Amino acid sequence: MNATPPDQIPPAGPGLPTGPGYPVPPAHRGPAPGVLGNQGLRLLALLLDTVLAFGVLFLVTFGVGLVVTFGGGRDNTPFYVPVLVAVALLFLYSPLLTARCGGTLGKMLCGLSVVRLADGGPLSYGAALGRHLAHLGMWVVPVLSLLDPLNCLWDGLRQCLHDKVVGSLVIRRRMRPAPAATGAPFTRPVGS
Repeated sequence: MNATPPDQIPPAGPGLPTGPGYPVPPAHRGPAPGVLGNQGLRLLALLLDTVLAFGVLFLVTFGVGLVVTFGGGRDNTPFYVPVLVAVALLFLYSPLLTARCGGTLGKMLCGLSVVRLADGGPLSYGAALGRHLAHLGMWVVPVLSLLDPLNCLWDGLRQCLHDKVVGSLVIRRRMRPAPAATGAPFTRPVGS
C-alpha cells in the first residue's frame, strides 16, 4: 500500500476532500481585504491634525499677545498659556481622541480609525498615549523618522513602526459601497 507523505497531501479547499489525513486550511488572520487604511489618507490625516494644532497654538498665542500688549500690565505670565496649551495638545489631543473616538479629527475626517490588531477593539488611553509618544520619539531620531512612515508602504498590514510598538492597526471607518452590477456583461467593441 502506497501512503502519500503528509507534505505532499494537497491542501483542503472548496471541492477538495477533507477529513483524516488531509490538513486543515489555515484560518484567515488579520482584517478582511479592503479594510486597511490607505497610506495617502493617513498622510492627509496627519497633515490635517498638524494644521489644526498649529492653528490652535497660533490663535492662543495671538490672543495672549493682544492681552499682554493692550492690557497695560507688566506681567508676562500669560505667555505661559501657549506652553500649557501645547503640552495639553501633546498629551491629550491624539491619545484621548484615539482612545475615546477611534482617531483624531484628521483621521475621522479621512474616514480612518485606529484599533487593536489583536481583536479590532478600541485602544486604551495608555496604548494610545504609547502610540503617540512612540510616533513623536521616532520623529526625533533621524533614521527612525524616515523608517516609521515608510514601513507602512511595505508592511502587509500597512502598520507604521509606531503602530507595531503598541499593536495597533489603522482601518477604514466607513467602506465605499460595492459598485452596482449591470445586467449586461462587458463586451469588447468590434475592431479593438
